[in-house]
Amino acid sequence: MPRAARIYAENMVYEIVPRTKDTLPMPPTKTSNEIRLGILGRAQRDNKVELCHFVDMNNHSHSMAVSITGENLSKFHMELKKKTTDAVKALLGLASLSLWEERTGVFKIATLEDAIARVVYIYCNPSNAGLCSSVDNYPGLSSWSAFKECEPSIDAQVVIYARWYPVAEIPRLPLERSISPRQDAALYQELKASENAVDHPVVLKPFKWLETYGVTEPQEIEKIRQRIVNGVRDRERANALARAKSAAPTISAAALKQAPYMKLHKPKRKERKIFLICSDRDLRLRLLESFRHTIWRCRECYQKAKAGIRVEWPPGTFTPWFPPGFVFPVPVHA
Repeated sequence: MPRAARIYAENMVYEIVPRTKDTLPMPPTKTSNEIRLGILGRAQRDNKVELCHFVDMNNHSHSMAVSITGENLSKFHMELKKKTTDAVKALLGLASLSLWEERTGVFKIATLEDAIARVVYIYCNPSNAGLCSSVDNYPGLSSWSAFKECEPSIDAQVVIYARWYPVAEIPRLPLERSISPRQDAALYQELKASENAVDHPVVLKPFKWLETYGVTEPQEIEKIRQRIVNGVRDRERANALARAKSAAPTISAAALKQAPYMKLHKPKRKERKIFLICSDRDLRLRLLESFRHTIWRCRECYQKAKAGIRVEWPPGTFTPWFPPGFVFPVPVHA
């Protein structure tokens, strides 16, 4: 069955969710966090996207970003996955590794209310998974502190210092694939001593997404921030009550950090892949109809291309692969 086509619009809010197949590749040690933060900064370089929020959950991550171009949005999540794979291979001394599900989840977020709900959901992920009682004490990477503390402005910017480590600079883990706090500190210091690492700061714009929905006033931005914070706290309290009833404690930060690298993990049952989040029914139907129309135009372009006619694909779409050096033939007219 052919895969559904992808269309990435410019200046639109997207949630990006890459998932591993069946492992938890990198527990949230200081060493892992240092490597992954550098990968995020490296993937974001050249202004590929305007990154607003992120939470790293080991077997998957959630990012919310404003697209600049469809091509760069695609390059951003592909580079995140590739460089994470390269890092895990270096840590474990592997020659090859198939780490990720075939397609990254990339969801267009249509309305302001949808976006607010998704930000709440992103920051509730650690609590929802029972990894901590609150995102405040989650040992993995997230933009929660930046979001809470920056000024309420669409131009607010938080720069997180990060270094990208080429694979030759990444130390090899012990054979047992898990590390003690002392080993973690030693590996972290080995990384920090690298002279070949490249500075690639992570640039966050925690409120840039609101501009897409027409929200620009600081007072309104602050109100939305408080709605999100309150929504996260409400969800965390509900999770705590549910755990108390079922006697299911959260996993300690120490246990999370000392879990083995590439620990086997049984993912939840796969659900149908989506590309749009829109709670407004009428708008959703219009967007779906527009999507179908664009797909029809792509098929028309493909048929013309096969006939040797140069065509321009619709904005935000991706052209089919053509062999290197391929030249469109000139059609023979009767």
